[in-house]
Amino acid sequence: MYGDISKDFTGIFSREVSELLKKASRVFSRSFQPYYPLIVKSVEGERVTDINGNTYIDFTSGGGNLLICSNHPEIIQSLSELIKEKKIFSFHKSFNKDIIEFIEEVSKISPIRDQARALIVDSRSEAVEAAIRIARLYTGGRMIIGFTGTHHGLTLGAQSISTDASSKWKRFEPAPGFIQVPYPDCLNCFLNHKKEECKINCLDYLVNILELGISENSAGIILQPLRSDGVSPPLQYVKHLKEICEEYRIPLIIDESISAPARGGRWFTLDYYDVHADCVVFASQVSQGLPMGVIVSKSRMLDLEPDSIEPEVGGNLIAITVALTVMKILKNEGLIERAERLGRLIKKRLEELKEELEFISRVDGRGMYIGFQLIKQDKPSSILARELVNECFRNGLLVRLERKSTIVISPPLDIKEEYIEKGLEILEAKLREVSKVKDRL
Repeated sequence: MYGDISKDFTGIFSREVSELLKKASRVFSRSFQPYYPLIVKSVEGERVTDINGNTYIDFTSGGGNLLICSNHPEIIQSLSELIKEKKIFSFHKSFNKDIIEFIEEVSKISPIRDQARALIVDSRSEAVEAAIRIARLYTGGRMIIGFTGTHHGLTLGAQSISTDASSKWKRFEPAPGFIQVPYPDCLNCFLNHKKEECKINCLDYLVNILELGISENSAGIILQPLRSDGVSPPLQYVKHLKEICEEYRIPLIIDESISAPARGGRWFTLDYYDVHADCVVFASQVSQGLPMGVIVSKSRMLDLEPDSIEPEVGGNLIAITVALTVMKILKNEGLIERAERLGRLIKKRLEELKEELEFISRVDGRGMYIGFQLIKQDKPSSILARELVNECFRNGLLVRLERKSTIVISPPLDIKEEYIEKGLEILEAKLREVSKVKDRL
């Protein structure tokens, strides 16, 4: 039962769990650091059961890999039919009806207001790398402009434009051809302007860089419209950014790996801004964590020479089958609108707690991706955030920690409302407990 786990982890650290964790510590890279000592036995919907029989409500969507609950019956049926028909093979250098249908469906909903083409690769990092290369081939330029505090992947180019975590930059030498400008985070404005007085002056910083002559060698500007901490740019910023891209003829690349499809309450978070992109990237949420990266762009950007950009696999049919089924589930079950509605309710609850508990400094997010930051003495506190994650885990709730001090709530889009309420009850109780002892931590 939820909440029955005692606070000293009794029932979690059984002998079997301890032995498995010892083995894991010997064989895994030390950089691999799970959120909690959870050994999964089974998953049913939004509930995860460990090998000791403890059950948890999943407010992480499998650590960010899932859009909908695990083992959805339509996905099981689609995979069963795939196996029955003996159609399991790699798409590489061949065509398949399901893959063509998937690309057609993606093209219909993408924020590309032009005839679109798509390229399917094997991960988010590979998709970002491909988008960078596509932009450079299309424009003839070299420079890619990104934003501070964003994350685009772990391969060389993708990490060179990422600055979300200092630990990832230790002994890392970024590739040439990348620069970052400040992300438009209105509550942490680098110009020290107040949100209500914002006139988007931070875009002048970008314009000044372009006026130095960099625009002549610019290949693209890449933006995350929803960062991993839940922060999004203001409406006018994105609209003006698009105008700048058009003025200087620089492609706008949108990385929606966190937020699309549907997680943010729209097919794409960019839809909130009524702005179109030149290229958009999303990844394996649509395939329920199976390896996939998708690039959709204006047709002329992907009018490339044969073999100029090739995926290693790019279209594993198991991943495509799941992704196509997930797209149908999102539409048929009304999960896009539901994500926006339930996300509003969750965010409202957290904002009410923020008014009561002073150590919650901010609440951000869109749809079913919401982050809130914990502070101590007016500074982000990784200690308080980690304590909250542990307390929630001990009491049957899985939440994520991002950027050391931000707790992210990102449940599956089809989670039952009773489990949302139960999870919020646990979270609220643990927040109040941590608030009482925060000065001693």
